[in-house]
Amino acid sequence: MQARFLLFALVAVLVMGVVQVIGPRHVGLRMLSWLGVEVPGLDFPLAAIPNQTTPEGQPQVLIYGPPHCPPAAALMAALETEQIPYLFRDAGMGSGIDQNELGAVLLAVNEQELSESTAFVLVNGRVLANPSLEVVAAEYRRAAAR
Repeated sequence: MQARFLLFALVAVLVMGVVQVIGPRHVGLRMLSWLGVEVPGLDFPLAAIPNQTTPEGQPQVLIYGPPHCPPAAALMAALETEQIPYLFRDAGMGSGIDQNELGAVLLAVNEQELSESTAFVLVNGRVLANPSLEVVAAEYRRAAAR
């Protein structure tokens, strides 16, 4: 009985140590990657995603979603009206999008924000799920002010 308790305590300490080393986010995915399971985007920083600025050097909003995503279409129309530069990234099945890029975006989203029809937006180093125009515009202005 005492040996089981010591084993349990040792495992608990080991798990807490692992969480301290790798951080609290995506512990299960990190452990899977250590076992050789490929987890796209796990070690891909959002800053490495291309096209976050226009060729002229202005910040640019990246919108991820399938081709016929109503939230993405509505946001793109609103950004067009506000003259905020954006780039749509087709994240639909078979789109050919870089899996590390898409994985990094998905892993950066707060799980509580997910829904069946979700557009993901990368702006000013933040990933947002189905954000309002006001939120995207505010982040864009912060990025433009740098």
